[in-house]
Amino acid sequence: MRRARLSPLTVIGELLLVAGVAVFGYIVWQPWHTGITVTAKQTELSAAASAQWDAETPAEEWDGVVPIVQAPAPSESFANLHVPAFGTTYANTVAETTDWWTVLNLDDKGIGHYEMTQMPGEPGNFALAGHRSGPLINSFREVMNLRIGDPLFVETAEGWYTYRFRSMEYVLPEEVDVLNPFPRIEGAVGDDQILTLTTCHPKMAGSDERAIAYSVYEGFQPRSAGPPAELIELNPTMGATQAPRGDAA
Repeated sequence: MRRARLSPLTVIGELLLVAGVAVFGYIVWQPWHTGITVTAKQTELSAAASAQWDAETPAEEWDGVVPIVQAPAPSESFANLHVPAFGTTYANTVAETTDWWTVLNLDDKGIGHYEMTQMPGEPGNFALAGHRSGPLINSFREVMNLRIGDPLFVETAEGWYTYRFRSMEYVLPEEVDVLNPFPRIEGAVGDDQILTLTTCHPKMAGSDERAIAYSVYEGFQPRSAGPPAELIELNPTMGATQAPRGDAA
């Protein structure tokens, strides 16, 4: 028997059905991938980097001078960002440059440092970028959870730099003066140390604007002293994996 020819409406209906299944599958997969798989991977990567830095850093008394982190090679990971306001155990690696395909879109990186901005320990603006929504990684998805006074911790081979969230603003993509040594102000670098997070806004509706979160440097703690007590209090898993390895003045 000859098979009956499919009508155009039948073909269109089947194509719409397949497309609907694909869309539903993506809707289910995307939050699972970014919210569970990537989060777990970042936790493991951050812990591995911490362990490596501990192994490579001699346990010796700190001289009291806050070190300036040396600028790494492009796409090289050099820090972990811990933000309890994003989730109790939130930790994400930070790499050099804000290129999408070598840093921001990779689930083993995801946060990029603007190369023209300063480094931790250096007067000026340590500015970072991360996606807020997207199919691969959403490093700054919960940026709106930040409240005045919330701590942010930048962990490096040298130690821990603590910042306090100060304010948030929304700007157009071309308003790049948020990356100035002192955001929005033209001129020479002062003594202020700023941590600036930049991400897309609105959360789920494109990138017409940028959300900019500013934090101010508060203090430094060397690796020999272990993680800051406040971070351990907010994320007890840090205390379970790291401890002081010597005296820290």
